[in-house]
Amino acid sequence: MSLRYQQFKNIPLSSIFFDSLRNDYIGFDAWFNKKSDQYAFVSYDKSLDIDGFLYLKIENETIEDTEPKLPQKRRIKLGTFKIDAHDTKMGQRFIRKIIDFAIFHNVDEIYVTIFDKHKSLINLLENCGYLCHVACRKNYW
Repeated sequence: MSLRYQQFKNIPLSSIFFDSLRNDYIGFDAWFNKKSDQYAFVSYDKSLDIDGFLYLKIENETIEDTEPKLPQKRRIKLGTFKIDAHDTKMGQRFIRKIIDFAIFHNVDEIYVTIFDKHKSLINLLENCGYLCHVACRKNYW
């Protein structure tokens, strides 16, 4: 596995890796293209196909659609966290990258919006100590 921190504009959006994101999120390609100057962690397999993608964003805002509400604070949002799991430790490696990123940027909170259908990601995050705040039709972890 090769992990690179690269700009969106240098990541092959045409990769079939992104098909499930396109299916789940209308406008995914437009969102991706708007991020052209932003950076993400991208994992490539031995064939140089994408098998993992992690986009982290620093925010400083109130989160009001959770219970309890989260006050304005500098946080890292896991904008996109997707891996093709194949009996590796890639999920744990990405969690480590998230923690390193938070430490480097002096941020104490990390959150993600996640759909209930992503059970394996939810389990990974819970096993790493993330807490669930339920929101209107969304979960913040």
